[in-house]
Amino acid sequence: MYLFIAIIFIAEIIIAVTVINFITKLDRRVVDLNYCVEAFNPLAEVCLQYTRCLATAFSSNFDKFIDFIGHKKKQIFNKILIIIGIYLLLFLFRSKSKRYSRAYHLAGVIQDIAGNFLI
Repeated sequence: MYLFIAIIFIAEIIIAVTVINFITKLDRRVVDLNYCVEAFNPLAEVCLQYTRCLATAFSSNFDKFIDFIGHKKKQIFNKILIIIGIYLLLFLFRSKSKRYSRAYHLAGVIQDIAGNFLI
């Protein structure tokens, strides 16, 4: 009976030593990883700041691009309205009698001038 208790006690000691060795190995690995993290931390901060700057610049440029597109949309809409108005006037002047021919030629000159500025 004492032999059985001694064998169980020795087995528990072997298991405890094995667990303690495993814990110390893991502790060494954690310490090594901690050194790596401490060395990488300043680099990670710099990278995050650079990424933040890039994101801010991209957002600013994207907003400027959206504003540019909106401005061009308004510009094209205004050009189309002016061209439609000019062609409507030309059509009206051409459909009337010859006494409006002077106004027709004047509208043609205005169209040419406006066409040069619009393009």
